[in-house]
Amino acid sequence: MSKLILWVFTFMCVSNLMAQQANNKGLQLILGIADFTASTPQQERFAGVLKERVTDVLNQTGRFQLVDIDGKARNQSIESSASNYKSENWIEGNKSINAEYTLTAYIGSIKFLKLNGGKGYKATITYTLKILNTENGSFIKNGTKTLSSSESKVLLTPETALQNAISTTEDELMEYIKSSFPIKVSIAKILEEKKGKALVLILKGGAGNGILKGQLFTAKFIDYSMGSPFPITIGKIKVIEVVNDNFSKAKVIKGGAAILKHFTAGNEIINEIIK
Repeated sequence: MSKLILWVFTFMCVSNLMAQQANNKGLQLILGIADFTASTPQQERFAGVLKERVTDVLNQTGRFQLVDIDGKARNQSIESSASNYKSENWIEGNKSINAEYTLTAYIGSIKFLKLNGGKGYKATITYTLKILNTENGSFIKNGTKTLSSSESKVLLTPETALQNAISTTEDELMEYIKSSFPIKVSIAKILEEKKGKALVLILKGGAGNGILKGQLFTAKFIDYSMGSPFPITIGKIKVIEVVNDNFSKAKVIKGGAAILKHFTAGNEIINEIIK
């Protein structure tokens, strides 16, 4: 009997942990990072350096769970598209990948300049990012972006010079990522309401998702009555406090009655960042 009780307790703990993890994951897109490639074998050996720096920037946004899928999702998504599979069946059969989108990059050129008799190096790099929908292999809107670095500082090795060159593209890279994947969060709780209108909300997203005080979001009710999700704008909210990594407080600027109505009914509401 004691073993049974221990097993049940362990099962409940594990189930609770998995549920918490699933809830946290629901706040972020799952983005697969495929292998980065290059135009020549010489440049190919630096693909890992670029991949590491791009991954760092993606992590800084707080918008993703990253999955290193060494190219498998990209290849399989293209194959699935070519085979005209139904997307839901393909995802069901490939849960090990579990990435909604796939990102890869292609290095177009890397140039090194030796200085001081080979005691220092400068570098420049041009690379193209590609973002695909993993289900069907298609590029997302604005799914490709080419970035060209400024000339690096003079550094001791080609690798460190290249890292410095890549860093000069990071601001542009960050803006591209943010525009391609705007923050989307749901409502955890209506904190204040009055006369049938929601006034203050708790959002399921905080500093860990890149949310900042003062940001504006459009509130959208997701209508499933037509067989697939159809977003309908119902209001606008503004973040007034970032509570912690997981939650923020927002006031309703417009649409308080509709927000309260749909939230109370248990309908899905997604809040997408405006700026």
